[in-house]
Amino acid sequence: MTERTAKARDSVSGGERLGADAGAGQQAGRRRLGRRRRMVLALVVVAFAASAGGVWASAYIKSPAEVAARARPPGLTLLTAPVRQQVISVTVLAQSVVTKPPQISGPASSASSGGGPGNAQPIVTRIFLRPGATVRAGSVILEVAGEPLFVFAGAVPAYRDLVPGESGADVAQLQAGLERLGFWVGGDIRGTFGPGTQSAVAGYYHRIGYPVPVGSVVPLSQVMFVPRLPAQVVKLDQRVGGRASGPLVALSVGQPGIVGQLNPADARLVRRGMRVQIVDPVTGSAFGGRVRSVGSRTQISGSISGGFYVPMRVSTRTHLPVSMAGQDLKLTIVAAHTAGPVLTVPQAAIFASADGRTYVTKVTASRSRVRVPVRTGFTGDGLVEVTPVDSGTLHAGDTVAVGVGYVRTRASGGGAPGAAGGPVPSR
Repeated sequence: MTERTAKARDSVSGGERLGADAGAGQQAGRRRLGRRRRMVLALVVVAFAASAGGVWASAYIKSPAEVAARARPPGLTLLTAPVRQQVISVTVLAQSVVTKPPQISGPASSASSGGGPGNAQPIVTRIFLRPGATVRAGSVILEVAGEPLFVFAGAVPAYRDLVPGESGADVAQLQAGLERLGFWVGGDIRGTFGPGTQSAVAGYYHRIGYPVPVGSVVPLSQVMFVPRLPAQVVKLDQRVGGRASGPLVALSVGQPGIVGQLNPADARLVRRGMRVQIVDPVTGSAFGGRVRSVGSRTQISGSISGGFYVPMRVSTRTHLPVSMAGQDLKLTIVAAHTAGPVLTVPQAAIFASADGRTYVTKVTASRSRVRVPVRTGFTGDGLVEVTPVDSGTLHAGDTVAVGVGYVRTRASGGGAPGAAGGPVPSR
């Protein structure tokens, strides 16, 4: 081996040793950095645990003084209400039900006895008004064997053929109905079927498009008298081409009524003629009415609420459809009210003192209390009319005490923020 070769080998061995020393130094540095990171992470974990433990301790560990404070009942606070200038009303609430209007059926089906052929069969040949239709004076409802059935107003039901020479209340009803339609009876005496009535009957038949019965007779099978018009067809079990059977038609006379049920304690406050607000709970619509009558005795049969009541009838200008029959309605009656706005306080604000006078306690802006003597007047719906004995000591907008109540403050465990507890206030 030459000297040059030996030097080269020594040089390579020295380089390898330097590289190994450098690698060992780098590994030692990485180990020291890892230890530092683990120490920092451990310190963070310890700090977080200490903070969480402090929060838990503050939330769940209470001092004896705090525990005792939370265990104490809330203090009493003064309850107040404003003095107002307003009308006082006494309202009565009642329940009611919609009743069916009276119904009239007729006439019984039969073959013509007036102007048609004697062998005519009672077959329904035309129907003009079906159930739900409105019937007015002179309306033709249907036709049987080619002859009309029409309606006039009258309290006396039709019970016979109306022929010239007859007299009576039914004749007077016929004359009145014809005249309302514009057919005058001339000089006939009211209630007597004379020539003028014959002429009026003929004119009416011509208008409705039917031949005048022989002798201007109005057959029983062709006319109905009902006590009130307009009426409504509620039942018509007939069909064109079918044989007429039973009563030909049923009419609802007038409109459904409203029967109220008053609490016996309120009945003495309600009188005939008082205004009533009527509310339909199904639709929420409201309309007005008036008290028509108030019963004198209590009842329990048919009670809506299940208790005793005094019956009351209510009239209304609003037309109630027959479909509402049986439906419950709510009534509000203004039984009394002051003539105009008066100074009012809640009933709870009034108290009597040992001197025999009546007082309210006025609460000032600084929360001080001043006893103000008052005279009381009208009472209704929880309010009392008051007049201060000493003028100027009480005005609308003032505040009066109405009692005391338990109100928990923030310091005693939540509740109404800012509500001040304290001792029982004296009036």
